[in-house]
Amino acid sequence: MKKYGLISLLISYIASFSAQASSLDELYRDIVRSDNQGYLPLFVKNRDIPDILIEEELLKQNLPTTRQNSKEPVSDVVNLTNDRLKREQAIAAANKRWQETIVAVRENRVTPIELQETTSRVQKEDPHATEILAWMNARGIGVPLNLIEAFALYQQAAALHVPNATENALKVYQAMNPQQRRNLKSAGGLKI
Repeated sequence: MKKYGLISLLISYIASFSAQASSLDELYRDIVRSDNQGYLPLFVKNRDIPDILIEEELLKQNLPTTRQNSKEPVSDVVNLTNDRLKREQAIAAANKRWQETIVAVRENRVTPIELQETTSRVQKEDPHATEILAWMNARGIGVPLNLIEAFALYQQAAALHVPNATENALKVYQAMNPQQRRNLKSAGGLKI
């Protein structure tokens, strides 16, 4: 008899519990709510995201990007583009351009595009670009031969902790003629 009483108590408990929660999702919410003193965290509240918030659904709907009879963009439509993806693509494109520039310098086919890429990186204090531009000036590749500029760039590379930059600056100084050395000293560029 005791056994039947325990079974009936268990059945009534399960029935009362199932009356509160009719699905596994609701059971999960009840458990989380009881663990969090009645508070239901946001990640549990928003388990059923409306389709309008999913980017693929927005793209399927072909929402207008400009107002009718106007060239202004629609400010009411939320733009859900992935900015991080755009940044990653921009970084990948910049790295690809830089690798192409390095190959062009190595193969002695420097155009103004590669020169501009290198100088813009030198202005941003990129040590590798500074060393490459110094080498280009010392050899006359892509730019006119300019030992004074090469010396200054090698010194800048040394300040950026490029290995052997100081030794390369010394070699460039030794390759200078006396007039170039005087010009370098008068310009205040001698810092060996």
